[in-house]
Amino acid sequence: MAQNRPSDKAVEESSQSLFGDIAHRLDEDDVIHRRGSPPWIITFADMITLLLAFFVLLLSFSDLNVTRFRDVSGSLQQSLGKEEALPLVVAPPAETQLAAGPALAATPLPEQLAKDLGTLQKVMSTDLVGQKINVRVEDGHLILDLPKQAANGVISQEMLDLYAKVAEAQSEVETLIEVREGRDTPEKLNETAQRLQQIRTALAKEIGEGKAQVERDGERIVVRMLVEGSFYSGSADLSPDFHPLLTKIGRSIAGGPGRITIEGHTDSIPVSGNNRYRSNWDLSGARAGAVADFLIEHGGVSRERIVVRGLADVKPLGPNTTREGRAKNRRIEVLVDAG
Repeated sequence: MAQNRPSDKAVEESSQSLFGDIAHRLDEDDVIHRRGSPPWIITFADMITLLLAFFVLLLSFSDLNVTRFRDVSGSLQQSLGKEEALPLVVAPPAETQLAAGPALAATPLPEQLAKDLGTLQKVMSTDLVGQKINVRVEDGHLILDLPKQAANGVISQEMLDLYAKVAEAQSEVETLIEVREGRDTPEKLNETAQRLQQIRTALAKEIGEGKAQVERDGERIVVRMLVEGSFYSGSADLSPDFHPLLTKIGRSIAGGPGRITIEGHTDSIPVSGNNRYRSNWDLSGARAGAVADFLIEHGGVSRERIVVRGLADVKPLGPNTTREGRAKNRRIEVLVDAG
């Protein structure tokens, strides 16, 4: 039996032959895999790079349709079973996605109002995507802007369908839905937001000093000025210190479209010892008229755009029982319509 056993030398030669064959095969595979890439791969890589640059260029010129994006996003979230989050009041979108405007702080809506807003958007989702309507929140109410009806007074079937959907939505929500016809287009709404920011920028110094306030009331821009230091006591004569502010206001609103309403407001203390003004109605109207004359003569505002109103003490901002409240109520407001 010992004679049939292979010698150590034979085993060593067999091992060397086996490993040598494997090493030779590995060398051949390495040569094969180290061959260069085919020539077409370079052209393909150049084409992909150019396509990427092309789509980035398209993105830079694109406008984000916020209404459609939110509708599609909400539909996807609902399909994926994501819990509803509170909608946020966000800043108006920039003209392009690569140039963002000044950011405003997001304010969460009350829980019930947010829930009702989501329900209304769900019921009107088809019309929201087509931009036939606009849904928004204003002073705790749901506002639904509808297209303007035909001048002949005939209600189209499309409008009837919209009103039927509104009635359906109202039965499902607790918040009152206010319907307004003749809404502005999304482009006009964005234009109003831009004008608001322009006026705020022009009056930034006066706003910081507390001499003026600039707000948005629906589709109106409201510029509010306190009477203290603006007029002489019990008079409609403008103080010279008030002229620079009025000049800035006039220049900031003169170039845009829309009607300009100038409102005069007073506190509830009756006018006494003044032979020129019999009541606060006369005094508030005279002060609003003085501001209108100044804006026309020195601010470059067209006379045809201006409407003057004296409202006395019928729209107070604070209680007339305190000194601070009466100071807030004595004011001039310049209301600029959207178009």
